[in-house]
Amino acid sequence: MKKLIILTITISWTVSIFAQKKTSSSYIEKSYELLDKEDYNGALGTLNFAINEMPDSINLFAARGVLLEAFKEFKEAIKDFTVAIDGTDDPRYKAHLLSNRGGSKFSARDFVGGYNDLIEAVNLVSTNIDILNNLAVVCNEMDKQEENIMYLNRIIEIDPKYMPAYVNLGFKYQGLNQHKVALKYLDKAIKLSPDGPLGYSNRSFSRLKINDLKGTKKDINKSLKIFPGNSYAYKIRALIFIAENNIEEACADLDYALRLEYTKQYGAEVQELKDEHCK
Repeated sequence: MKKLIILTITISWTVSIFAQKKTSSSYIEKSYELLDKEDYNGALGTLNFAINEMPDSINLFAARGVLLEAFKEFKEAIKDFTVAIDGTDDPRYKAHLLSNRGGSKFSARDFVGGYNDLIEAVNLVSTNIDILNNLAVVCNEMDKQEENIMYLNRIIEIDPKYMPAYVNLGFKYQGLNQHKVALKYLDKAIKLSPDGPLGYSNRSFSRLKINDLKGTKKDINKSLKIFPGNSYAYKIRALIFIAENNIEEACADLDYALRLEYTKQYGAEVQELKDEHCK
């Protein structure tokens, strides 16, 4: 089972992102305004123009990196974050940029590169929970189980209300086939964030594994209602259909998960399920 969870990308840096020329901040603000209107090309074009005008502005490169990451242009995002990282000596700002670049490397399936960036970020700022969470996610993908649990528990010590840590601990115990333990963490995550889709999709998987078909259906449908673009949720629902021997519906969900680029984000599991069940 491959899935997951929450990698945090820092969209702004309150102190530094607008600290340069006023014009660079206005370009960034304009880009985000266009993004809110779902004008991706306009948002990207605005930052491209601004960088051409001000090629020494690391904040513009950082902002464009976030935009590229959001739209899964991971290799280009990594390049922009690298320019920004190389241009700052501020340890807190550099830690945020390293975390962002580590997230992009993770999404591009470069787990070692992502891990190295995030370790460097934690060494610069040891109490940033977003960075710790990103590092825990990468550790999970690299099968660094003890480190994964250590970083997630550290997050909860810092902030007991940080929902993503509970989601990721639930996911970790799923991987250890301890689904009753996983459900305790996922119940807590949903209590903290009742409108968060990932808690429901992950809890659905554990409920499926303990043969709670009524509960698993309720959770996965709730998750998809909140976030219909989640390829992982369609994989879970396909597994439910497979358990019910409803292969036609399962194959439809597997196809949809593939169209939503499950493989690019999570790996080959959905394609393998399709090859096995959808002859």
